[in-house]
Amino acid sequence: MKKHTKYFATLFFIILIFTLSLYLGNYTVNASEEEKNESSVQTEANYSSIYELEGKKIGVQTGTTFDVQVLAALPNAEICYFTATSDLIAALQANKIEAFAGDEPVLKLMANENPALFVLPENIVEFDLGAIFAKTEKGDSLRKEFNEWLEQYKKDGKLEELTKIWVEGSENDKQLRDYESFPAENGQLIMATEGANPPFTYFRGDKIVGLEVAIAIEFCNSKGYGLKIINMDFDALIPYIQSGKADFSIASLSITEERKESVNFSDPYYVAGTKLAVLKKEKNEASFFERIADSFYKTFVKEDRWKLFVEGILTTLLITILSIIFGTILGFSVFMACRNGNRVTNGISRFCTWIVQGMPLVVLLMVLYYIIFASVAINGKIIAIIAFTLTFGSAVLGMLKTGVGAIDKGQYEAAYALGYSNTRTFFRIILPQTLPIVMPSYKAEIVGLIKATAVVGYVAVQDLTKMGDIVRSRTYEAFFPLIAITVIYFVIEILIGFAVSKLEININPKRRKRESILKGVKTDD
Repeated sequence: MKKHTKYFATLFFIILIFTLSLYLGNYTVNASEEEKNESSVQTEANYSSIYELEGKKIGVQTGTTFDVQVLAALPNAEICYFTATSDLIAALQANKIEAFAGDEPVLKLMANENPALFVLPENIVEFDLGAIFAKTEKGDSLRKEFNEWLEQYKKDGKLEELTKIWVEGSENDKQLRDYESFPAENGQLIMATEGANPPFTYFRGDKIVGLEVAIAIEFCNSKGYGLKIINMDFDALIPYIQSGKADFSIASLSITEERKESVNFSDPYYVAGTKLAVLKKEKNEASFFERIADSFYKTFVKEDRWKLFVEGILTTLLITILSIIFGTILGFSVFMACRNGNRVTNGISRFCTWIVQGMPLVVLLMVLYYIIFASVAINGKIIAIIAFTLTFGSAVLGMLKTGVGAIDKGQYEAAYALGYSNTRTFFRIILPQTLPIVMPSYKAEIVGLIKATAVVGYVAVQDLTKMGDIVRSRTYEAFFPLIAITVIYFVIEILIGFAVSKLEININPKRRKRESILKGVKTDD
């Protein structure tokens, strides 16, 4: 009971610390801005022109061409790379960067949702956006078909009308066809995109919507294709198309000569302009509790975003639990094959363990996804389970070797003297003594596995962390979604740790109750 109380006390303490950090962080920023503004004339933003940012830190999203565009206009700027747009906003509000780059419609929507942002008026550059296709016969054929449709769609004025709705219209006007019910007379197309770039692509509830999704839907509907949409990180889009795991991608990809070396582009469907977003100087007058209530509403209630967290939790639990089960079976099986000193099996197991343990987990995931299983239509969840099974299995193998090695050799000799076989000696004598030794390490490895699952977004898996990123991309806030993710991970660790602790009690005689140990034994004879 005391142990459980400690778990929940720690959970409460973490929630309290993060909440106070949110409050004090906002207070500190506002106070410092107020002090700076006392001796200066109040203006709307910290900067009024892009050229005032020469030599400053500018944030860009990894995989975009914004870094090249910013350096062309501001040669002495220091470029800072971030994975998602939500990370850019968090870094700006934390004063880690002075500005960040983005497409004009995207930045304007961000500024509407987040009053602390201001979009500078000048364009850094204008560029064309296009869909991308693989450099294969199938990709070329599909690109030609898309270009013919797009040309006619432009002539009919429908593309301009669609663009106006999604870029300038109200949210109620932005409706999509039910593409999941398309008859798919000519087969199904897979579209890869990043659902964190409104108004082009973003999540509404648990569905990806946006201008680029609408374009893909209209194309597929007119050509008799079914459509499946896969969400992933922006910098994974081109490798995903190259590997043939998706047929095309429409994800605000600017048409550049360098990208043309890797993929084929369609004709432009949108002319975009790059701008910079900076912080305003004005103070946020909302009270602490108003900010908390607003953050809670935007994170969980608005657009039923709690469903995203539920989906992410289920995915994380699926990957974690199956990896624990399969990893334990794998590690134990390899140990059994190697325990009697077979030189071949020991050599193979040592080499494989060296490869798996020496490779960063995120690299292992991408090697499996984009190289080993590149030509196989396999779900990212399965790849994640394989990767974590290999990692956890190698850890279990090491634990068993250490635990069995700690058992005195005399135990074997005594068992053999009693007529026990080698296998029976291991399962009846050695293993029961080994398990209590390895269980603490086993529990620690499980906790590490749960936290390590946060990287599966690199292979297009919508786990808890990735869902948190998606929510952050819609709320444009960092603190509250991150607090929610932290608390959820902590609860998952408590629940799985509790289950493993129950197992540990059942296999460790020192921790079992006397009644349990003597169950079925007559003590009154």
